Formats: sequence, C-alpha cells, structure tokens
Amino acid sequence: MNVIRLAIERPIAVVAIVLMIVLFGWVSLQKIPIQMAPDVRQPVIIIKTPWRGASPIEVEREIVSKQEEELKGIEGLKRIVGEAKHNEGVVTLEFTPGLEFNRILLLTANRLDRVTSYPEEADEPVISTSGTEDNAIAWFIIQRRDGNT
Repeated sequence: MNVIRLAIERPIAVVAIVLMIVLFGWVSLQKIPIQMAPDVRQPVIIIKTPWRGASPIEVEREIVSKQEEELKGIEGLKRIVGEAKHNEGVVTLEFTPGLEFNRILLLTANRLDRVTSYPEEADEPVISTSGTEDNAIAWFIIQRRDGNT
C-alpha cells in the first residue's frame, strides 16, 4: 500500500504519530544526560627515581628493570615504558580509561614498596600523575617584528 495515500486518507493517525514522536523526543531530552565531551581521561603515572652519578646502564639494571618487574601485573595496565637516563630512572605507566584513579595510585605505590634492593646512593622514587587532560591543545609563540617597539 502507498504510504502517501495512507497519510492522506488518515490524517488523524498521522497527526497522532507526529505528536507521539515529538513527545518522546521531549521526554528523552529531559531525562537523558547530555555530555559535550565525555570523560575519557587516560590515567598516567610517572615514577622517577634519582641516582646521582649513575650511568644509564646501572640505572636500567638496578632500578628500572626491578620496578618494571613489580609493576607489570597491575590491574588495568595498558602500557609500561621504562627509560634509563644519566642520574635518573623513569617508569611511565599508562592505564585504560575509566578506572578509579585513586585506587590505581594506591596499588602502584604498594607494588613499588615491594622493590627493596635499591642502591644506597639512590633516592626514594617519586610518583607523579598525569593524564590526557594535562596536555596542551595549542602553543602560541609571540615574536616582536622588526620595526615594532
């Protein structure tokens, strides 16, 4: 059957259907929360362990590899990156979005306490947090042009 012919023959049914669609749309606008930017923060934990006078090979062997070994089984861990620098070891942990960040931070600190055989000259590890919202969305460089004072 032709839809147009049916709409012409039954105008009250068409008006009722249109009113129902408008009513359902209005109710859904009132009840369903609308977010312009959903919360998709990706938690990142950075662990820095200073060791003055140590070469990157020593830092890798004595600090970074031991920390990675203890931290690799944390729940929700997406990626772990270890970096041995001169005088410092850095381990970066990236987690899947949507996890409870305070709980992850506590688990990370507890796992980090399991590493006991740090060199005597090494300082205590420092835990810092970061996330995708911390990254800059734009950089502006302002320069003075010749002729302007």
